Amino acid sequence: MRLTARLRLTLLYAGLIALSGTAVAALIIVLSFLPARAADPVQKAGIASVKKVSPAPSHKEQRYVAAAEAAKAQARADLRERLIWGAAIGVGVLTLLSGGLGWHVAGRVLRPVHTVSGTARRLSEQNLHERIPVSGPNDEMRELAETFNAMLARLQRSFEAQSRFAANASHELRGPLTTQRALVEVAAGGPSASEDLRELASSLGPVLARQERVVEGLLALAWSENGTSAIEPVRLDTLVRTSLDRLAPDGLTVSAELAPTAVQGDPVLLDLLVDNVIRNAIRHNVPNGQLWLATADRTLTVSNTGRQVSADRLAELVEPFRRGTRDRVGEGAGLGLAIVTAVAAAHHAEVSLTPREGGGIRVRVEFPP
Repeated sequence: MRLTARLRLTLLYAGLIALSGTAVAALIIVLSFLPARAADPVQKAGIASVKKVSPAPSHKEQRYVAAAEAAKAQARADLRERLIWGAAIGVGVLTLLSGGLGWHVAGRVLRPVHTVSGTARRLSEQNLHERIPVSGPNDEMRELAETFNAMLARLQRSFEAQSRFAANASHELRGPLTTQRALVEVAAGGPSASEDLRELASSLGPVLARQERVVEGLLALAWSENGTSAIEPVRLDTLVRTSLDRLAPDGLTVSAELAPTAVQGDPVLLDLLVDNVIRNAIRHNVPNGQLWLATADRTLTVSNTGRQVSADRLAELVEPFRRGTRDRVGEGAGLGLAIVTAVAAAHHAEVSLTPREGGGIRVRVEFPP
């Protein structure tokens, strides 16, 4: 049974009332039936002198006295029983009433907490402008609501700053890189270009291409972590076929079991996810290796042959600038699986990486219904 704060407060109120009522009733009953206080010496002397003067009671009088004492004892027992039963019933009724009243009072006291938790569950990066209404006395509950509103304001400023940065970086970084590539190509393709210039241009081409991939990957990572902007049905199997045609994995044996399956999400970000999963499986493969792709029941599964990767290393591959056995070196920017994880998180999907027997990695992306 889940004991909520409201139920615990109710039980606490009812328990305190029951305990205090029982203690008061027990004290009253015990004090009511304590034996009479002993007489002082003067009274004892008077009673003794009366007993000496008074003649001894007759047998009939003794029977009357015994009957009176028995009736008195029975009356005391009946009174004690009635008091005990009355106290028990009174304490029980009082406990039930206090429980109901405590449930109502606890609900009113905890209402701001429910408002805060409901707002926290409802909020996302799209509606961070919402705030909890603050009213009532200046107590701890009002302080909690004001603190939560201040936290929402900080989060909103942070998301807006990140969005502005991604938008500005998209323009400021792509433009110079495109210009550099165009200048190199124009200079190398001119009729008066020397052989050294053409060789330099051919060397700069891959460097500029890698810089563009790094910039595109970083921007895609920033945008995907901001959440999805467009939601519509997207066919996973179609995205996989398009990505295979675009990447053209030469020298690999591709096995594709692409059952029709659709998910809800941003088409651009989902295409980025599928492209990065397949691109990584192709890039980190072995010569004449194999590539397995499957889609079914809102799930994408991609496996490849390759080097043996430990489970500990797999947990690190979803971080930026991480690759199979080395970091920040070789071909690629090391952003592929980081982008996949960010896009999956924006779509509330789960990404799991498991090593294959004989080498390689199995990537599984499962989307919610």
